[in-house]
Amino acid sequence: MGVRWQWLVIAILALLGAAGGAYLGDRVAPDVVGVLASMAVVGFGLGALIGVIVSGWWRPPPKPVAASSASNETEFTSRAQDEPTHDAEPEHAAALVEHPPPPPPPEGGEPGWYTDHAGVRRYWDGERWTEIIWRERQARSRKR
Repeated sequence: MGVRWQWLVIAILALLGAAGGAYLGDRVAPDVVGVLASMAVVGFGLGALIGVIVSGWWRPPPKPVAASSASNETEFTSRAQDEPTHDAEPEHAAALVEHPPPPPPPEGGEPGWYTDHAGVRRYWDGERWTEIIWRERQARSRKR
C-alpha cells in the first residue's frame, strides 16, 4: 500500500461522506440550506476519518527487520559486530569514534541517579547505564 493509495481511499470516502451528509440534510430539512451544508461538512469529516482508519494511515511505518535479535544496547555497550578487515576510508567522520568500555555498575545497583566513572550524573536503570544524564535547570528570573 502506497501513500497515493491511502490518500485516494481517504479522498473517496470523504467525498462519499459529504454526498451522504448532503442527502440526509436534504431529507431532514429540504427547505433549509444550512442543514444540508452542515450535514455535508459532517459527512465529509466522518468519511475522511473512516478513510484514515481503512487506509491504515494512523499506523506507524513498519520498522526494518534487524538481522540480530533485539537488545538493549546503549552507547556504552554497543560495539560493531562486523568491523571491516581492510583499511578502507570510512564513509563519514562518525565511523572514526571509539567508544569507551562500559563503566562499572554503581554501589547497591538500585535504579536511580549516580555519578559514573567520568564524574557525570547518569541514570542507572538497575541493569545498565542509560544515555540520560542529569542537567541542572537554569533559574528563571521573574519580571513584573
